[in-house]
Amino acid sequence: MKSHKILVQMILCAIFAAILCICSPLAIPVGPIPITLSVFAVLLCGVVLELKLSLISVAVYLLLGLFLPVFSRGMTGLAAFPGPTGGYIWSYPLMIVTLWLVQGAMLRLAGPRPARVVEYLSAFLGCAAALPVCYLCGTAQFTLVAHTTVRHALSVCVLPFLIPDLIKAAAAALLGVTLREILRKSILPSES
Repeated sequence: MKSHKILVQMILCAIFAAILCICSPLAIPVGPIPITLSVFAVLLCGVVLELKLSLISVAVYLLLGLFLPVFSRGMTGLAAFPGPTGGYIWSYPLMIVTLWLVQGAMLRLAGPRPARVVEYLSAFLGCAAALPVCYLCGTAQFTLVAHTTVRHALSVCVLPFLIPDLIKAAAAALLGVTLREILRKSILPSES
């Protein structure tokens, strides 16, 4: 039974790393920072998987990105990590941890069997709390690499993304809680 669980966990990590690889290169150029689905994929991963598996999935994605064009605009890590948008990529593990801290705290407060609406709300608030981490890392690196003011960086790195990212957070929470429940009932049954 234990080897089956490990195999399922490895498959889930691979699936979510693949989701990140598929979503991230899809970009809508709106200035120096494009709108991508990578934030949605990171948030979805954090809601669906437990903390360790989420971090493994993101780590696999980042390692693949060193050699494959899986980042925004089809860049590899050698171009993306030190570039103006590299801070966003580096923020993904921190986003996962933040999401888990907020979501976990809310679920602990709700008790052992929280209502479905509480699960959705805690997932959304966890996702929403992860967004400032992404903005902070992304804006800091953009400011340093682009040699610009913080004010200008905020106007191009944060303001255009607030509404789209909140929509992504809501979608990740709704879809993520549903997927998490399906996984619990089907392929990751609790051990009795």
